[in-house]
Amino acid sequence: MMEESIFDTKFWKNVVDRSLAAIYITDESGKVIYVNDIVERATGHSKEERYSFNSIFELAHPDDRKKLIQMFSELLQTGKPTLYESRYLTKSGKERWIWGFTLPIVYRGKKLYIGNWIDVTRAKKLEQMLKESEEFYRTLVEDSLTPIYLLQDGVMVYVNKAFEEVTGYRKEEIVGKSPFFLVHPEDREAVYRRYVEREKGLRETETYSWRIITKSGEVRWDTARPGRVTYKGRPAVAATVIDTTEIHRLHEELKKRSEYLAFLNKVMRHDIANAITAIRGVLEVIREDPKEAERIVPVALKKIDYTIQLIEDVREFEKGLEEVKPVDIDEVVKEVVSYYKEVEFDLKLEKVTVLANDGLKTILNNTIHNAIVHGKDNGIKIKIETFSDGQYGIIKISDTGKGIPDEIKEKIFEEGFTTGEGTGLGLYIAKRILEIFGGEIKVKDNKPSGAIFEIKIPKIKGEG
Repeated sequence: MMEESIFDTKFWKNVVDRSLAAIYITDESGKVIYVNDIVERATGHSKEERYSFNSIFELAHPDDRKKLIQMFSELLQTGKPTLYESRYLTKSGKERWIWGFTLPIVYRGKKLYIGNWIDVTRAKKLEQMLKESEEFYRTLVEDSLTPIYLLQDGVMVYVNKAFEEVTGYRKEEIVGKSPFFLVHPEDREAVYRRYVEREKGLRETETYSWRIITKSGEVRWDTARPGRVTYKGRPAVAATVIDTTEIHRLHEELKKRSEYLAFLNKVMRHDIANAITAIRGVLEVIREDPKEAERIVPVALKKIDYTIQLIEDVREFEKGLEEVKPVDIDEVVKEVVSYYKEVEFDLKLEKVTVLANDGLKTILNNTIHNAIVHGKDNGIKIKIETFSDGQYGIIKISDTGKGIPDEIKEKIFEEGFTTGEGTGLGLYIAKRILEIFGGEIKVKDNKPSGAIFEIKIPKIKGEG
């Protein structure tokens, strides 16, 4: 008895009439034979109005009508059920979106087509809003003037145009690969460790700096603010980056200037002040006893010469703080050795261009002067070579003097170290200026006698 009532036609008509899904039936021409109650409420057209339409397609949005007619035509030919997405206009002219399904049926020997749809207008609006939002943020990110990247599982997932411009690498050269080859070797371990900790949720969002090496080989500073995000359901790290190379360069320049001022202050307060005090003492002795002048005036003169040399040394140190530029070391060597008419030089010079300034002349002068002072009793000869060694230009100065004892080889570059002659600043200043250039100076024994000073300075990029 229950089974018969379930399949009662009147019962099922009531179910269909009250369904929340819109249901309609058409003949082969598309003429509407039946619509349920929700169609009436959704479209604003009464059932009688819908039945008076020539076809169901009159309800469709004008821009979708041709597509729906084509789809219905294919359904007539193939008989295969069809899923579709389209729009319709309500009686008041509002646009609504639907997902529909239509299939053929045979009822009492007549071929009909039954369809149903659900209203997805709200979902489509949200989808459109999301799409517009995605397009907005994608444009915002992609066209940002600052580099932006997304890193997941140790692999670069996304980089924007600015990232390409700063690093010199195209997207296809970075995305899908580990990006840590970009990080300077000295910073790589720390940057990788922070990334791993952050992706695991063990480190908060922070701002910090590290160095990168661009495709052209240039070292630049980046300051980034990486933070943990969720990307496709899994943790990742996203960051915006600012190229702070100029800021770091300015910081280094200010640091050098500060060190120079500290050095100048120390010389003024200690060395020059002591020399002036000694000169004053000599003058007071002469005032009290003029007969002592002959004996102590040479002491005052020596202190005056010492003070003048200190001032000259400080001025030479200042040259190293000037902006570096391409300099041919062979040409600088030729210029400097021309000042020493009494010394025999053996020159073997190759053209090498480095990044330096007039401080290079000070380095050569101080090094050559040191060789002359300590080898003047040995009939000194000086050989100078310039050549390229990897990323550096090398100036090798060899003398035939008495050499430098092993126990003071490192001390000779310390501030104020002297064996009795000069201010003790010459080689110290040479070392400090080279540090500003990013180079170094070392000393070793020459055979059979004398010393060899080797000066190393970075070459300009692209120099062979």
